[in-house]
Amino acid sequence: MNKKTATVIAIVLAIGLAAGIGCWYVVRNGDSQEALEREFEQMEPRDADLGSFKDMEKMPAFSNDRAKKSPKSSKRKSSKDEDDDGRGGDDLAERLVSAFDDLTDKWTDEGGGKNPTLKDVDAFVEQFRKIPEDRKDECIHRALNLIPDENVMLLAGVLMDRTQSDAIVDAVFSDILNRDEDVKLPVMRQVIKDPKHPCWEDAAWIVDVTHAGETAGEEPKK
Repeated sequence: MNKKTATVIAIVLAIGLAAGIGCWYVVRNGDSQEALEREFEQMEPRDADLGSFKDMEKMPAFSNDRAKKSPKSSKRKSSKDEDDDGRGGDDLAERLVSAFDDLTDKWTDEGGGKNPTLKDVDAFVEQFRKIPEDRKDECIHRALNLIPDENVMLLAGVLMDRTQSDAIVDAVFSDILNRDEDVKLPVMRQVIKDPKHPCWEDAAWIVDVTHAGETAGEEPKK
């Protein structure tokens, strides 16, 4: 075999090899494309699945539901609304308590050297009446601790107020009983003028025992 023949054979073989590789590549890519198409077909939703998605579209979104409620909840409340839900009521109660405490403080230092008049007693009782029932106990005990003997008539006004609860009356009565004789006896004499007063019996006994001791020339019993 000469050199020229060998060259021709080599070229033919090279062309054949290249053709074979090209055919294999085409066949391979065709298989891969078909495989990808089959996978996409499996991923496409079926009609039954599409029905469930359509049903979900009919359902209201959660955020929309919240939006419907938000205007009412975010609306600023009037003072009446605040009274209804308790917050406005609490503010009013604090103002009433503060006003009574201020009045108590006014008479703590013996009223600036001035004893209370009947008008002052009425104002003190009226202010105490305005306080909510659940706050009266703290207010009256503060007054009992601060108001001096010289102004005990203010407390006597609360004691004689028929609108007060038995608990308030008992607290005031017990406090006055622990004061000096010359302070509590005028109050006890005032109490026994009302036979229907819840403390009438105790006040009558105290006045009777004290008066008997004074008549006999003895020291009043404490």
